[in-house]
Amino acid sequence: MQRSLYLSLPAALILILCLVSSGCVQLQQPSPATSDARQNLPPAYIRSQLQDLSGNAIQDAGIPGMQIEVLTPQWRWNSAAGNASPITGEPAQPGMRFLIASVSKTFTSVAVLKLAEEKKLSLDDPIDRWLEPGLVARIPNGHAITVRQLLDHTSGIADYNETAINLQEVNDPDTPVPYQAGLDMGLKDSPLYPPGTNYTYSNVNYILLTLIVDKAAGVPYEDYATRNILVPAGLNETFFQHTNHIPGPHMRATMPAGDGTFLDYTDCYIQFDRGAGDIVSTAADLNRFHRALRTGKLISKQSLALMETPTPQSKKAGYGLGYAKAVIPPANVTVIGHTGGYPGSFTFWYYLPEQDTYVTWNLNGMGGTSQAGVTDIRSAITRYLK
Repeated sequence: MQRSLYLSLPAALILILCLVSSGCVQLQQPSPATSDARQNLPPAYIRSQLQDLSGNAIQDAGIPGMQIEVLTPQWRWNSAAGNASPITGEPAQPGMRFLIASVSKTFTSVAVLKLAEEKKLSLDDPIDRWLEPGLVARIPNGHAITVRQLLDHTSGIADYNETAINLQEVNDPDTPVPYQAGLDMGLKDSPLYPPGTNYTYSNVNYILLTLIVDKAAGVPYEDYATRNILVPAGLNETFFQHTNHIPGPHMRATMPAGDGTFLDYTDCYIQFDRGAGDIVSTAADLNRFHRALRTGKLISKQSLALMETPTPQSKKAGYGLGYAKAVIPPANVTVIGHTGGYPGSFTFWYYLPEQDTYVTWNLNGMGGTSQAGVTDIRSAITRYLK
């Protein structure tokens, strides 16, 4: 479900390129200037420059459609391009919801950091303090793994077979695969190494974190996160997706089937991914969440610093506590955030600290985009943002 920051910024920039592509874009309606400059539309010359960059990029990349919002200190641009569904041809519209996949992990991390601030747990607690003894007995090295090592993926716990689960659900979308199934898969293949000695991205770490939040908070993870993240951040279009239906206008998560048709994964249950990828949101809400996170509305600056400090074991991945940092060449633009992908839904969520800019975009398919094309687009847009 994770996508490398090095690969995802270019993809995000494809979205920017395609925002205003003639004939395939739905733009946000102009609104009056407000006291918050971030809510103004960009000036005409910026819109013109983005139009010059866009051309037919979305068609060339083979991407059905996208959602995007760019939020700078001076303006906000929320747009959509292409089709919400390549099957029906429904156009993408600004504000459509989508599966955010692994960007959900940052929500889980914030919930854990909030509980630590409330003195209800410690990041250095061994997980056997919070998990049921029967479950701990099934976790290799369960008595030695800490909460922090789940957050930064250094626990040595293996991931589940996401491809197998996705195929099972697309073939039988009315039968949910519970999170216990993914948990069982990961534990069966563990340990990969002693805790703290290496880094392996594993969704199972975050499933375990939700069980810890359940116990430490005294309420289900979803309730705690809603009260302490979604509500204070004003995320009115964001929710936990534990049924096989996304209400309201939304992007369809589709992938080519290889025979000219598409497989539609949108209505699959995602109960198997509790805390690791089970949230539906919009580009605007995700930028709102990111801004609330970075301006101290959700956790302290000290906790944020812990989140964004990469663990040495993650090396080039730059992964901290549910949050990652990278420097994108050739303009050497620093990005901080997370990425995530389900079949047919790829979300990219970044803060650019040097520009004080938030960027979120979602693609409902990667199509035939080549690495060379992605690199070219990345170069052009990162230079522009720089």
